[in-house]
Amino acid sequence: MARDFRTLLRVAWLTEMEYRANFLISIVGALAYNASQLLFISVLLHAFGGVAGWTGPQVFVLFGIRMASHSVCAFFFRRMTDLDTVVHTGEFDRYLLRPVSLFLQLLMRRFNLQQFGDVVIAATVLGFALPRAAIDWTPAKALWLVAAVAAGGMLEAGLQLVRGALSFRWTNTESMTGLIETVFGTFGNFPLQVFGAVGAVFFTLVLPLAFVGWIPAAMLLGRQDSLWFPGWLGWWSPLVGLGCFALAIVFFGRQSRHYASPGS
Repeated sequence: MARDFRTLLRVAWLTEMEYRANFLISIVGALAYNASQLLFISVLLHAFGGVAGWTGPQVFVLFGIRMASHSVCAFFFRRMTDLDTVVHTGEFDRYLLRPVSLFLQLLMRRFNLQQFGDVVIAATVLGFALPRAAIDWTPAKALWLVAAVAAGGMLEAGLQLVRGALSFRWTNTESMTGLIETVFGTFGNFPLQVFGAVGAVFFTLVLPLAFVGWIPAAMLLGRQDSLWFPGWLGWWSPLVGLGCFALAIVFFGRQSRHYASPGS
């Protein structure tokens, strides 16, 4: 498996190098977009000194965790967003002819390197904020953070997979791709109690944005007081991301039965 992964990475690198200008522009674009978000957060913190009782370093830890989770989604699961294209161009026909899982074929369609800018931003922000947030580190807490970041990326990927799977029935769902990314990138950078009790519940139970940044950051920083549910439940939050991703794969499999080849 490790050999296959290295081969996939090498192929992805060679593919990107065929269009070096596009590759570099994509990285610079990601850096610029995330830098604008950081600037906006910095202005808020400078004006108000904090957000919903969270200090500057705590808010940046939340932002860093959210960005790290998004990086996992973008780096490993970006092909979830291409499902509309795979369906509408008839590329899915080839998947049906191969004795390999349909989901794995979609996942391994191409390894994404253009999101390297997101990785740089997430690593930089966490490297700056974590030492300043007065966290009582333990090996178990460090491992839990890694699991929470991975699960957050899987949760976002799961939502994109569900969105894409609807293309087997609907004409086009690409507009929902940007909507999901915008919601995560706009609302996910702040402690969600800033949106009031109703907003915090909505972003936890209806659109589970809370599990990508707010809840992991609250648990890591000892800010369980900001959560609307018993704090100890937060330690189980990575299971939500794993569960959502597993359900999304099942949903994808069932929706794929409705595939109608365009005949191209």
